[in-house]
Amino acid sequence: MTIILFLLNLLDVLSSFYAINFLGFTELNPLAVGFPLWIFVIKFSACFIPVICAHMLDKFGMKKYLLLPFICTIILIQFYVFVVTLNMRNILGV
Repeated sequence: MTIILFLLNLLDVLSSFYAINFLGFTELNPLAVGFPLWIFVIKFSACFIPVICAHMLDKFGMKKYLLLPFICTIILIQFYVFVVTLNMRNILGV
């Protein structure tokens, strides 16, 4: 699940670069204009938080809670897919 979240973030970055550089679109998010380094740090470090949490739970012997970080990841993926779908509908005008 972490790999899926990472790939979605990577797809978002690549699509944004393509839309801005080749299609001439403008970034509307004032925090992401010019793709500052902190955007990449937040985007890609958030992908690995559930893995780190699962590792720490395992390390402290709390194996019955190992499902929680992955449920969190599923929620993040669903939210991310919702946001991307909502933006695609706006771009396509559907």
